Amino acid sequence: MNENKTFDVYWSQTALDELANILAYPPEVKEKIYLDSLGRLSVTPTIAAKRITHGFLAGYWVRLGLYQVMLVFEINNAKGIVWIDGIKHKRENVYWKRN
Repeated sequence: MNENKTFDVYWSQTALDELANILAYPPEVKEKIYLDSLGRLSVTPTIAAKRITHGFLAGYWVRLGLYQVMLVFEINNAKGIVWIDGIKHKRENVYWKRN
């Protein structure tokens, strides 16, 4: 991946709904999570990210964001796009605890 490349970052409606439904965080924290993801993923989407290799999310990437949320996203290198398809609180989903 070209380190000088800038990616456009988009959120799916599903991911936005999931962010809105994290009840533990007030709106200003959710806004910080959203804005932080735009900045971090636009320049270094795979730094500190792991590729999901099994299950129904195989092929996606996952990265820890602000406030212990996991961002699930896919990358289109040719178009320079990062598409965030899901967000979960790290402790919310047992999927992440499996091998």
